[in-house]
Amino acid sequence: MNQFQIRLAQAGDQDGLNKLIRSPGVKWFGNIRPKFRGKDSLFNSYQTYRILAFCTESSALVAYAEFRNYPSIAALPTDCWLEWLSTRYCLSMSISWLNALFFNFCVYKSDQSPVLVEIIKDVLYRESRVWFLITVRCPYVPQPIHFVETFDDLEKISQVFYPLEYSMDKNNNTQSLYIVDRAEDNDDIIAMQEVENPEMREELGDYYIAEEVMGQNPKSMLVVAETINQSQESEMAIFLWLSSDIDIMFYVRNYEMEQFGNLVKPADGRSFHYETMTVSSVQRRAEASMFTADALDDLNAVTILGGLQKVDSAWPAWVR
Repeated sequence: MNQFQIRLAQAGDQDGLNKLIRSPGVKWFGNIRPKFRGKDSLFNSYQTYRILAFCTESSALVAYAEFRNYPSIAALPTDCWLEWLSTRYCLSMSISWLNALFFNFCVYKSDQSPVLVEIIKDVLYRESRVWFLITVRCPYVPQPIHFVETFDDLEKISQVFYPLEYSMDKNNNTQSLYIVDRAEDNDDIIAMQEVENPEMREELGDYYIAEEVMGQNPKSMLVVAETINQSQESEMAIFLWLSSDIDIMFYVRNYEMEQFGNLVKPADGRSFHYETMTVSSVQRRAEASMFTADALDDLNAVTILGGLQKVDSAWPAWVR
């Protein structure tokens, strides 16, 4: 039996949510300030999903989460965030309005951290096209303890990406990095390459790497990484040979490249997403309830067969 029960939040859940947010022993991430304004303000902003999690044994509310297609930050228009993140962060995947949602807020009991996984699984089940859930962590600012966010449990089940530009003095998570161009790496690279592909050295000789390093081909680049051993000697640990001279059509036609955005990079300044429509409603309704009775009658009258065909229970059912 599942440890948690997950469902969508409704207007009648405001009292329980207000108690959860103000109860001791909870963790959260996201902007919790508006939540302290009272229960009537909990559902004021638009959210694609408002998720509740209950403990199966006690039926107690243990978590509440909010998801939508843009973050809770007013610095940019809502339809510019994904393009901004793709340009300014070291992302290893292609994100778009079709495959990504923002995990904007979550409050949960500190002893029920596994509920994060269940909430994420529920959202991914509801949105079959969504592959990525994004949580934005704002820079640290001194503030009262009841406003401080906690990301420890989320980091255990996620991957952290850093911006392309940041301050090395203030970023303690990044080691010092030195980049140099030198042709004398040829000998070390040859030795590493010979272990995997000795035929390349036999065919191209001893200096083909040096020719590549000293070359001016903008479509080809060699990158090596060195580490310092216990003897304070540098050792080459990684060797990458990168090339942008790729036949994209070949890979798209012969391999499943959709999860990599079909290797296509969007042009700067051009939009490549769908327009979104904000609906101010907490309760989810069937599509038919969004139309008036007269509109449904008109739709029924203009169809070819006088409306959608109904299933007649008197018809025989043939089963093999």
